[in-house]
Amino acid sequence: MLQNTRSRVKKNMINASLNRNLLEDFNQNGFLILDEFIDLQYLDKLKDRIEPLFKGEFETGIEPDEWNWKSGRDSNDVTRQICNAWKSDNLIKKIVCHSIIGECVSRLMGWKGARLLQDNVLWKPPLGKSLLFHQDASYDDWITPQTMVTCWMPLDDSSIETGTLEYVVGSHKWDLCPPSGMFHAPDDYKKELKMYAKKNNKILDIVEIKVPAGGVSFHHGLTWHGSGTNKSPYHRRALVAHCVPHDAKFHPTNCGGTGRIYRKYKMNDTDELDESFFPILWKDK
Repeated sequence: MLQNTRSRVKKNMINASLNRNLLEDFNQNGFLILDEFIDLQYLDKLKDRIEPLFKGEFETGIEPDEWNWKSGRDSNDVTRQICNAWKSDNLIKKIVCHSIIGECVSRLMGWKGARLLQDNVLWKPPLGKSLLFHQDASYDDWITPQTMVTCWMPLDDSSIETGTLEYVVGSHKWDLCPPSGMFHAPDDYKKELKMYAKKNNKILDIVEIKVPAGGVSFHHGLTWHGSGTNKSPYHRRALVAHCVPHDAKFHPTNCGGTGRIYRKYKMNDTDELDESFFPILWKDK
């Protein structure tokens, strides 16, 4: 499938193309951008699902695990987030649980397979505020191994004006820093990053990525990233799939942070991640 030379995969909703140079870019920079990923015919359908979700309209009748903004309750100038919308909406499930995502992240990370740990629906409206610079893997200390790769899929064109993702090049080679600070709408979304860099004598090379609607950005779980305010008159929406190795397990003791939410899915007498709640996306044959 996605081989070291070159391979093209087409399975309706998502197309992917990786080659050796792209794998090397990911290993060097900690992120990889592809301009084409989701079939464009699905973008409007996906965007139409966003607003009803935040109004509490769930197609499956199942409420998502985290619901950080509700219409009529919260301020309109913050970035809106829902976690595990795949349980609530069947079309979103088809995207974030797609086998091509699992295959891509496995090839990028050298895994034998991948499963979905959590998804995000992100909606940054005009004037939508920033999100703190962080490392995604710092939030999954309740699983082992504590590793992750993220698949970020914009449904609208992303740019610095719309508050796109910003990456610290090469930061996936740094140590893991425990999460701290206010994640949503911090006063200084680069504060934690700058403190870490100063303490550890790191030089910051920050890039603001530009990804067209339907494209994708993959980033390593240790890559520092955040996003600024949406200064444009346009909405910036994205789907995100946070993936872990297919054989990841619950950590035997850690249960803090987001583990307080997700350890409720732990079965008795086993540390295995149950596929009903953490679906396997792809496994090597």
